[in-house]
Amino acid sequence: MKNELWLIWKDPVTRRRYRVGTLTKNDENYVFRYTNPELNDAIDNGFEYFPGFKDIDKTYVSEKLFANILTRLPNKNRPDYLEILNAYNLESNSTDFEILKATKGRLITDSYEFVPAFDLDRLEFDVAGTNYSSDINLCKKLLKINDKLYLEPELNNKYDENAIRVVYTNLGKKYYIGYVPRYYSKQLLDALKSGTDYSAMIKSLNFESELSDEYITTNVKIIFNV
Repeated sequence: MKNELWLIWKDPVTRRRYRVGTLTKNDENYVFRYTNPELNDAIDNGFEYFPGFKDIDKTYVSEKLFANILTRLPNKNRPDYLEILNAYNLESNSTDFEILKATKGRLITDSYEFVPAFDLDRLEFDVAGTNYSSDINLCKKLLKINDKLYLEPELNNKYDENAIRVVYTNLGKKYYIGYVPRYYSKQLLDALKSGTDYSAMIKSLNFESELSDEYITTNVKIIFNV
């Protein structure tokens, strides 16, 4: 698996997500840098900088996970710390990078998250745009962990030419849950167009997440036949 996470910024007004930076971990250091092509678009729409990384042109290097990112992880002094790790399928000895990758470093107080880099070996994401789905209330009553899902390109989408709908079927009827997040849609659409076989299923469900503005948080796991 890649030791690379993408920093995603969500516009608080439009809720569009932009990939603005990359955090990588090698044998010696953590490295953070801002990345295009979406960084400039994000700046045009109000993004300034991630707290602690003020210089857009600088490459930041640290032997340990950067302090401004470390504070986004669950506090080890919390009485429910082990329960939090368990909920994310982590272990008590999981590394800071593993915890960041699992929790995405999300906070209620801002619009940032660190997501795994696109990887055809295995891909996981939270379905985006469920608040735009007219089927979502019905789906809440039907969806179960390990249910099979399908990916359906929506080539006439005026907001994202690479848009991919996440589809659930039950008794021959299609239900549109939401969309693949924009930061994965281009590469995933390329894989689908090339005829790559895949299996997509629901890994977890959350109907009342404080860290999401969606009506339902559906985590999807995809494996590909590469």
